[in-house]
Amino acid sequence: MTVSTSAPHSPSATTRFLALAALCAAALGILYFLRPDSPTVTVPESLRSVADQIVRIVDVTAVLTATAALAAVSMIRTLPYGIGAILMLGVGANLTSAALGSWLTDAPTALLPSGHVVAAAALYGSAVLISAPRCRPVIVGLGISGVAAVAVSVVATEMSGIFGVVAGLLIAAAWGCVAAILMEHSPVAAKREAARPDTAAIAFSRDRRIHL
Repeated sequence: MTVSTSAPHSPSATTRFLALAALCAAALGILYFLRPDSPTVTVPESLRSVADQIVRIVDVTAVLTATAALAAVSMIRTLPYGIGAILMLGVGANLTSAALGSWLTDAPTALLPSGHVVAAAALYGSAVLISAPRCRPVIVGLGISGVAAVAVSVVATEMSGIFGVVAGLLIAAAWGCVAAILMEHSPVAAKREAARPDTAAIAFSRDRRIHL
């Protein structure tokens, strides 16, 4: 008798993610249809210098390094669809942001999606998707703080406006839902996480003792 290792799919979870992704896309469409004016934010010069340093951290090298690190974690945890989800979220969100910036040539800069926010939010979403359940609350807390810091810094340095930040978050959220659907249909990950949500090191140690 052959026993399938595929995790049971959850249509309800998939439906929720699809609905949330559609909601984000609709909100993004409404935002660019209305094209509201972003309010001007004035910050002290001391805070502006700190914000400028935070923005400079989120560059191409940092994003690629973080993406490679997340991919390595996914391989260590043997998540079959982990790397695919990371690439889907990161590449999809950043390409969508760049495409909107190219298409909306008549939109004010403050309304265009913030690339820094998109990159930070995509990395945060990838980390949440591949993290072990026991570590997820810490990652969620640190990730939200990091994305918030980047968002505030982008507005403070006038690299984007408040609605540009909102657009970036909507793009990352939509692609995060799509990547989450991919992880939901992973043949091994969901079943293993529900059965024993431990770290890869503990799992490797257990398997080694069994084979010995």
